[in-house]
Amino acid sequence: MLKIAYLLESTGLCGGVKVVFRQAEALMKRGHFVTIVSGEDYPDWFEGKVGFEKRDPFDPSVADSFEWVIGTTPRLILHHYRNKKNRMKLLHLIQGYEPDLEECRPFKNIIDDAYSLPIPRITVSESMAEKFSRRYPDQRFISVGQGLEAEYFYPRSDTHVQLAPIDRIFLIGPLTISFKQIRVGLTAFKLVKDRKPHIKLIRISAVDTRCEEESLGLADEYLVHITPKAVGDALRSGNGILLSSSDSGEGFGLPALEAMACGVPVVLTDILSYRSFSSPCDYAEFAAHDSPEDLAAAAIKMIDDKVTRGHRIRRGLEVAGQFSYEHVAIALEGVFDLVSTATCSLSQ
Repeated sequence: MLKIAYLLESTGLCGGVKVVFRQAEALMKRGHFVTIVSGEDYPDWFEGKVGFEKRDPFDPSVADSFEWVIGTTPRLILHHYRNKKNRMKLLHLIQGYEPDLEECRPFKNIIDDAYSLPIPRITVSESMAEKFSRRYPDQRFISVGQGLEAEYFYPRSDTHVQLAPIDRIFLIGPLTISFKQIRVGLTAFKLVKDRKPHIKLIRISAVDTRCEEESLGLADEYLVHITPKAVGDALRSGNGILLSSSDSGEGFGLPALEAMACGVPVVLTDILSYRSFSSPCDYAEFAAHDSPEDLAAAAIKMIDDKVTRGHRIRRGLEVAGQFSYEHVAIALEGVFDLVSTATCSLSQ
């Protein structure tokens, strides 16, 4: 049994925080002692059960009781690395392209300093590990893969659904996150709506930006800060497709995988993270990330072509079935073993 701590600055509802809680839960199920440390309260949206301590995650002494400390932001990594006794147990969990994100520009110096440190880094996909390894060839990046909450994201039982006419489009993500490119998605939906007036738009966001978006007069339903379970229920409502407008800053794109697991066909931007779910990449319609016209054309094809839609649904379910947090936990155990072995070799 290993003693592991995840350090979080926030427990607010977002995909990256959800992944941390699910990784911790999966490691606990395999017999490890895992605690998430955050200065914020235990999240009311998380229905699982994990070890949790409300405590300042920047406190240098927080690592004293653990064999491994997993930092989830560059600030946490940099802060704990300065404490020499924490260095040998410190790992960096990366879920996005922090050095390139518009929102992170004010913290560029902190991010650059953190990524220059010689500590092992965990990513949620092979493509992310490879991309970072090319950028930082002297650092170690190891993929543990991504998981899926199968208890929330599963298909409807009625098998005829893939033949039913499409009546809605789902667009998921906060307007406030630049790489989600929600404005591009909204423009693409408007182009679809011009051709298919009956199609509804279902917006799902952790951040309420209805005032900004309602000026476009688009969303028929706006679901704000809903739990993962409620997201799954929404995806199984009606007969919809998911449209993602993310650009190359998207680290993984978990909502796309969750939609596929619900039997919802997906229209995705042609970016590395979406192309890395599986091979061959026949689980989605792909479109240029900077072209609302291209996204709209792909969505209309999915709406009109039942044969293609049926194939995308079946293949999407197959791909989604390859992702589990149990696999992630096993991969994490492999990382701990690998780093331990390397550390022992260096100390001899």
